[in-house]
Parts: sequence; structure tokens; C-alpha cells
Amino acid sequence: MKKLQGHTLAELMLCLCIGGILLGIALPSFNTALQRSRQAEATNLLLGAVHYARNTAVMGRQRVSLCSGHRQCNTQRRWHEDLLVFFDDNGNGQLDAGESLLRQITLPKQASWYWSNFRRLHYLQFEADGTTRALNGTLTLCLENQPARQIVINLTGRTRT
Repeated sequence: MKKLQGHTLAELMLCLCIGGILLGIALPSFNTALQRSRQAEATNLLLGAVHYARNTAVMGRQRVSLCSGHRQCNTQRRWHEDLLVFFDDNGNGQLDAGESLLRQITLPKQASWYWSNFRRLHYLQFEADGTTRALNGTLTLCLENQPARQIVINLTGRTRT
């Protein structure tokens, strides 16, 4: 006669208990890693847009602006919608008729950026030589209305986090 082999109910309960304890310990670390990943995603997306705008200005030898908005630039310094990168022929920081939209970049929904600069303008603008037309300043990432990370743009158009 064959002897049946298996696990007892006590052994299964012990395994489930140990698994629950391990999951409870790992969950806060997972949330922290997820938050860091969201910060890195939002930061890299904006850095890519800023670098693209500056490089296009230098390579195209034209003024390029970067602002927040869906089809037109809004006048807020809080960037939370799409980012618009365009050739700004008249230098007013608005996407006007006849100006070419180069790229429209969608920001993550949970992230917004606050643009603070000396001249208190709502847009970032690069000249043909890559400088910022005295629009150097700081972009602060806000995740769920809490400041998380900053990007500093200096007068020559270079960035640092």
C-alpha cells in the first residue's frame, strides 16, 4: 500500500504567515523605488525637451521657445500639461500663426513643474547661440504638490539637476 504524502494545514499556514511578513517588509521599499522611478521619468523627460530646444536653436540658428500648453502657450509658470517646443520668430514666447511647432511632449499626469526665473516669464527661450536671453532659472518638480527635484538652467543654457 502506498503512503500519501502532502503538507499539513499547519505547514501551509506557517508558509503563508512568513510570506505575509516578508511582503510587509518589502512593500515600503517598493513604494520608495516606485517614487524615485517617477521622479527620474519626469526629470529625464523635461531634460530631454530642454536639450532638444537648445540644440535645435543652435543647429537651426533660430530662436526656439519652450512653454506649457496644449495648443497654445498658457501664461502660468506652473507647467502641467503638454510642453510645446517651437521656432519663436518674433520672440514673444507664444506659438503664433506662422511659427513652426517642432515638438509637443506630454508630461506625466502626477507631475508638474514650476518655472521660476528672474524676469518672471512663463516660457523658456534659447537664442541661436544656445544662451537663454536672460531667462536662467530653476524648474522645480512637484509630485502630488510636494517639491521633489530641481533643474537649474544657467545663462549659457546649460542644465544641472
